[in-house]
Formats: sequence, C-alpha cells, structure tokens
Amino acid sequence: MKYDEGRKKELQGLFDKYIPDTLFYCKKTFLHVIPQTDICMVMAICKLLESIFKTTDVKGPEYVFVFACIWCIGGGYIEKDGKDYKKEFSNWWKDKWKVIKFPSKGTVFDYYVDIENSKLDDWSKISNSDIINTIDTSKSISSYTIPTVDTISASYLMNQFISVNHSPILVGQAGCGKTQIIKGLLTEICSKSDTYQQQIINFNFYSDANLAQMILEQNLEKKAGRLYAPKGTGKLIYFVDDLNMPARDPYDTQNAIALLRQHRDYEHWYDKSKLTLKDIKNTQLCAAMNPTAGSFIVNPRLQRHFWLLAVGMPEQSSLSIIYSAYLNRHFSKFKGTVSGEIGPIIKATLTLHSEVERNFRKTAQNFHYEFNVRHLTNVF
Repeated sequence: MKYDEGRKKELQGLFDKYIPDTLFYCKKTFLHVIPQTDICMVMAICKLLESIFKTTDVKGPEYVFVFACIWCIGGGYIEKDGKDYKKEFSNWWKDKWKVIKFPSKGTVFDYYVDIENSKLDDWSKISNSDIINTIDTSKSISSYTIPTVDTISASYLMNQFISVNHSPILVGQAGCGKTQIIKGLLTEICSKSDTYQQQIINFNFYSDANLAQMILEQNLEKKAGRLYAPKGTGKLIYFVDDLNMPARDPYDTQNAIALLRQHRDYEHWYDKSKLTLKDIKNTQLCAAMNPTAGSFIVNPRLQRHFWLLAVGMPEQSSLSIIYSAYLNRHFSKFKGTVSGEIGPIIKATLTLHSEVERNFRKTAQNFHYEFNVRHLTNVF
C-alpha cells in the first residue's frame, strides 16, 4: 500500500515517539502469555494500520496508531502467576502517554477508535445485536457467538488482520471460548461473502506433517502446472485448533508445525510421491492454542507470522449477557412469572460456580479440579 510523503513522515514520527519506550518498558516489566519478539509486534502494528488506512479516510492518525500499539503489544497480556499484566499494562499506558486520553473507567482495552469522529468509544457501540434475535434454542449455545466486549473486540481485530492476510492466533486456557470466537467469526465472514471458505483442522499429539498435508490438501484443486488453490476463485481460511499439540520428534521439532511454517514462508510444500514442488495460493491461516498443554509454545519462525491475542476467562458480566440472551429467547413464550426467574437463576448459577472454583483448587493431587465455562454452558 502506498502512502503520500506527508503520511509517511507522520507515521514515522509516531513510531519514534511510542515504540522504543513502550517495548523497552514492557520487556522489562510484563510477561506475554507466550514469548513474543519485538519485530513480531511491530509487524502486527504495521498490518493493523494498513487494514484501517486502506478502507477508511483517517483524519486523526495518532488515535489509530495508539489503538494499534495497545492491541499489538498489550493484546498478549493476561493474568499470570497471580499478576494481572493486562491491567498493569493499561495503568502504565494511561500514566505514560497522555496525548490520547482514555476514560478513567475500565482499561485501555475497553475502547475502540471511532475514526470518523476521531474519538474513543465503547466496544458495545459496534455490537451485532441482530444475532440475539436469530437464536434457535433447539441448538446448543456453542452454535452462537453472543456479542460481549471480549468477543466484539476480538472479532473486529481478527477481521482487520484477515483482510490484509496476517494470521491471528488466540491463546488461552481450556474452556475460555477462544475456539468459539474464531468459529463465530469465520461463519460470519463466509456467510457474508463468497470470497472466503473455511476449513477447521484439529491438531492432537499424533498429528504429523504427512497427516497435516493430507488434511490441508482436501479443499485444494490443481489449477495449472504445479499451482494448487481452493476451488473456484475464493480464498480458503485454515483454522488450526490446538496448534501446539503435536508431539516433538527426537530433533525437538514438531514436523506438522514445520510444514505450516514452510507454507507460510514460501507458499509451497512438496509432493512426497513425485518429489516435486506444489505452489499453494489463496490460502490463509488462523489458530488457537492452550499455553498450559502440548509444547507450551510453538516454533518462533512460525509464530512471527501471527498477531497474538490472549483470551482470559469471561467475566461474570459477560457470562450473564451470554446466558441471559439464550434463556430470554427460550422463555419468551412463557408467562411472566416464569421468565422473571431467569435473572436469579443465572446469578445463583454463576455464584455457585465461583464458590466451587474457589473451594476446590487445582493441585498436583487434584489435577482434575478444572471448572471452566464449558461446565457452566452444559448446565444451561
């Protein structure tokens, strides 16, 4: 994408102003959910700026730049080892950078940039509330992604990165909703446009390069010579769930991940029977992983292609919104005396879940004491 000289000079000034001090302090003070390199974060900032600038006439570039910095540097922070790094980063940012003032309420992650009016606004302003009216309660809750601040922000940002062919990766513990967020977004993208198709790939301990290649080639067809691409003229988005699960070989390599890295670097892999190259075009990658399972991290040579977003357990307010939307829809034809009990039932269930989680701590002996959102969802 080409910018005029004035815009280039403006952006260079913003990079010089914000990036060195922010990266230095963050590296010294905070911990990402999985290791991140500086160049990876700067690359993500450039990609997010590109996606916003190419679709919108931006009058206040500093607002957009600050927004990109916060989500590309601070998006990978979460509560870890008893410290809430996300909140600490937010407090530091508000104290350090005061040209773009954030409201005192909440964190810097609770706001997006209203580009037309050059101001910060609440994420709920861009929520898609229509989805609540389309809920069919004969299907499970996991069939829907109810809009909350967490899902709206994650979906908006992932959409921006996908539009410029940069891969998002959501990292969080089991049952925090990362898979649901990605599936919801991909379903929405594919239903709105014929340009995109999706394919979901679940990695496990036994996934290797041969199996991965066979699955990746399922929706590809030969176009000409050694060129392979998705059927038709669209783009295929691979969603790799549990990216870090494949076993390591004696050389400490996960060969399924090495195959993905080769494809992301060079857009090709080999036909193992003919020993010839296959050029793979019009495909894209997004992923999710649990940092407490598998190999904990993935090969940095693959990870550098991703924008990292740490996903924590939804807060009580978010869970209340999700379950209220589902139950209100289900009980909409019941008498008021019945539907009036929805609020107390949800509140009681969330309180009970919190108490169980607080009293039954996970230990080496009781490693099965894992109480997450999946258990709550099963109740409803």
